[in-house]
Formats: sequence, C-alpha cells, structure tokens
Amino acid sequence: MAASLTIGGAFNSQAGIVSVPSSFLGTTSTSGSLNQLLQNYLVSLTTSIQGGNYAFENNDIAAGAGADFSTVPSSVSGSFEEFTNTDSVGGVTSTSVSGAYTVSTGVTDVLVQAPGDVTLTGNGTTKFALFGASSNVTYSQTTGGSASIVAAGGNDAIYVSAANANDTVYSAGNDTVTFNGVGGNEVVNAEGNATTTIFVGGSDVATVTASDSAQASVVFLQNAGGSLVFINNSTQAQTVYSGSYTTSGGGSVFAPNSVTVNAGAGGGFYVGGRAGNNSLIGGSGAVTLQGGGSGDTLVGNGASNDLYGGTGLETLIGSSTSGDNIFQIGLNYVGIGQVTASGVVSTSGSGLQSFIIGNTNGETITGSTATGSYNLYDIVGSDSGSLTTGGSTLTITNFGSNSVIFLTDATLGNTSDTSIYTIASAIGPKAGTDIVLNDGTTILLKGVSASDVYSTTLQGSGGVITAIGYN
Repeated sequence: MAASLTIGGAFNSQAGIVSVPSSFLGTTSTSGSLNQLLQNYLVSLTTSIQGGNYAFENNDIAAGAGADFSTVPSSVSGSFEEFTNTDSVGGVTSTSVSGAYTVSTGVTDVLVQAPGDVTLTGNGTTKFALFGASSNVTYSQTTGGSASIVAAGGNDAIYVSAANANDTVYSAGNDTVTFNGVGGNEVVNAEGNATTTIFVGGSDVATVTASDSAQASVVFLQNAGGSLVFINNSTQAQTVYSGSYTTSGGGSVFAPNSVTVNAGAGGGFYVGGRAGNNSLIGGSGAVTLQGGGSGDTLVGNGASNDLYGGTGLETLIGSSTSGDNIFQIGLNYVGIGQVTASGVVSTSGSGLQSFIIGNTNGETITGSTATGSYNLYDIVGSDSGSLTTGGSTLTITNFGSNSVIFLTDATLGNTSDTSIYTIASAIGPKAGTDIVLNDGTTILLKGVSASDVYSTTLQGSGGVITAIGYN
C-alpha cells in the first residue's frame, strides 16, 4: 500500500499543508526506511517553518496565476517552495494541472504535489526536491549544486546537466533520469516497484542500485566518458548497455567508459564499456555478460550464464557455483566486427560448458572437471561469413573424457571449411598434443598424449562435422 507523507503545520494554523502520496513501500525494507527518513525530514522542515526560520511559498498552480501564499521571516536560514493543488487555507482542487514553472531564486527545498504534468526548472541552491506520486514532473537542473531528489511515484523525468553536480535520485515510479554533466558523482536508487531508465553522458560517475522489485536500465550516451557502478539488490533482472552509435557517415562511435556490476540474485544483461577494465560479476541469478575493452573480468556464478569476450585481453570465468555456461571469444562484436581473443577462459561449472571460438592469439581455455560437467569446444572455420580465424593459436587444458572439439562454421551445425592437417605430440616434456588445421590454426591440448586423441566425423544439422575426442 502506498504511504502518505504529510507536512504537519502551516502559517495559517491548518492541521496540514499538503499530503504527498508516495509509491515507496511502507515496510521494514530499505524503501520503508527511506519513507521514514522522508517523514523525519518533513517533520524537521515543519518545525523550522513554524519556528520562523524558513521563507515559505505555496504555489496553488491548480487555481492559476496569483493564487500563491508566501511569507519571509526576518531571520531566514532557508527557503521552502511547493507547487500544489492546495490553497492557503488547506482547500484542495481536484483539477489536473499542466504547465511550466521555475523554482524561485535561493530556494533550498522544493515539493511538487498536484495531479497532472508539471515542467519545473530548478536552480543551483536546491538541496532537496520531492515529487508526489500523483504528479508527473519534468525537472531540469542546469546550474551547479547537489541535491536529494525523491521521485515518489508517477512518471517523472529528471535531467541534470550541471557541472560538478552530486545528486542522489530516489525513484519509485516509471522514471527517466539523465546525467549529462562533467565532473559529477551521481547516484540513483530504484526502489519498490520502480521501472527506472538512466542515461549517463558527459564525464559523470554514476552509481545505480536496484532494490526490492525495481527494474533499472542504464544506457551510456554517445561519447560518454564517465563510469558506472551498478548493484542489483532487486529480485528482477537488470540491464546495462554501453554499445555503439552510428554516425552520419556510417561509422561507429563508442562511449569510452568502464562498468562495474554486481548482478545479484536478479541477474540480467550487462555490457562493459570500451575503455576496458570492466568488472562484470554475476550472482545467483542468470546473467549475460559482454566484455568491452582490454582488461575486463567477467564471472558467472549462477546456474546459467552467457559470457562474451570483447577486444584485447579478457578474463572469462565460470565459478564452482555455476552450472551451464556459454563462452564466446574471438568472434563478431557489434559495431566493431571480428575481434581477437588473447586472454583466459576458465570454468569449474557443473553443467555443459560450451566454448564458441573464433580468432585467437595465445588464448588459454581451462575446461571443467566438476562432477556432471561436459566441455564442448566449437572451433569456427576460417571463412565463415566475415570471420577470418586462420592462423589462430589456442591452448586447452583439462581436456579429457568429458571433452570434445568440433570443427564447424558460424552456424555451429554445418561443415567447416577447415580440416585437420596433423595430430602429433607437441615439442617438449609433457607438452601435450598439437592439432594443426589446414588454415594454419594450432590447438595445443596441454598435458594430453597424442595416443589418447582421436578424430571422427559426425552428421550435423547442416552437414558432416569433424569431431576430436579423448580416448
């Protein structure tokens, strides 16, 4: 049930000025604590107003221009302004409002509670803004300052383009939050049943947390150079996109940012930034993780995970708590084309471990030896569509009786244009077995005797496929 936050006092001695419906859950959860925090804030604000320390203005926007009530005490420590459908004696007008307004100069605390659509231009002195659940507020902040902004419900759109702004937004409705400044440290908390979309631009650093049953989606704007920390404490899957934008000339422009993700129990779909050094860590929920630039770490911990390597040196891990994992490396990256994998893939998952392998340069893959695991390696051919995998080098460790290599095309079910040239013992003590393909690709099976390796052909969905197994 929605809570109701009330400013419990007025200069006209009414029992209350305005009630503010809120979609924050009134429970003992984080959002319930936030509701209590807001109530405490409003009680303190009421005390200040009654004590004569705050300038106060009530804009009855439902009644039209001039229906305002204001007072300015002789000693002013702050200024509180509200845009409501409530008159100076507490009467409420049910008329829906629509209009554009500007927060007065010097105001530190702002409240909007009127049914309908309100466009509000903020200022650099506001420290706290509260938008009620029955209001749809479009709020913009273009000058400096830092504020706590509570979107307590409704469909709110919050735009912060001020430089060095450090704002915290609490979202409980169907909200859109856009940060497009420079040098800012911005925070968004999506709570309750919120559906919140966050756009990050400029060079702002953003921290986004989804809690309760909220759903949050983060998108980096074109040329965004900031970074993101995303924490999923919600039961729902979340999304983070850091993709490419097509220019007028047909090229691709990427947001050069870095992303840190804790996917939690809700899981989700997360794409790292092209600046690299992304840390995308899955929780108990199913995740799809896409690397970006060099230096990324992707970890799947849940029962089902899809991990896709980006460009450069990537580390992909299926932990011992994971089940079925899919790893894709050295294949096409949207907006870039084919990439070259040169890092590490390692898994201890207990289910099917599927490796889809394109162009590699010194990649090392460690298969799982966990009970119930099965390692399936698909080596995509050298002429599969736009792919050019010929001449790749690859090392596979833990290749055993639960492992098989298929030579296939990009469909993973059709005949490859490559074939086995030789299977022979690698040079050096305990070096293993070298499998050389006719396109120059070399696969080293580390620690495996050549006498234990066999090849055969199988009928795939689109043709005959060569398979390499362990005796």
